[in-house]
Amino acid sequence: MPSPSLIEEVQDVFHFHDTVGDGKIAANQLPAALRAMMLNPTEAVLEELTKKRNGGSRITIEEFIPIYKNVESKCGRNTTVKEFQTLLSHFDRDGNGQIQLVELKNMLQSGGEKLTNQEIDNLLFGVEVVDGKINISHFLNNHLQMGLQDTEK
Repeated sequence: MPSPSLIEEVQDVFHFHDTVGDGKIAANQLPAALRAMMLNPTEAVLEELTKKRNGGSRITIEEFIPIYKNVESKCGRNTTVKEFQTLLSHFDRDGNGQIQLVELKNMLQSGGEKLTNQEIDNLLFGVEVVDGKINISHFLNNHLQMGLQDTEK
């Protein structure tokens, strides 16, 4: 049985994404609804959900909650800025808050869901590079913060 707080959060998300007024969301809104609930599903997980789902074009709250729990167990919540700072600080060899641009690009192209060269170029657009390095805090604050959860847990 889902907790009352989970049900309330799902209802809020459904209210926002329900464009028809029937208490359901469109199936194509599933990724946005999951992300609105601070989950970070990969494209592979979303594709798997789409293949498994037998329902119609609209999803009820009762259908959504098991999907939410499944995605939560597979992918977890969004990463905080502090967690990204900690991760990137492992590549800060000099301890001065900077990382080699080459290392960052390599990490983005080889770990997890690999980014394309174009996606990396878009992500790094406007980032100041000095002596082949970028400032970790500047990078995170100016280029990732909009998509990250600010709370520190």
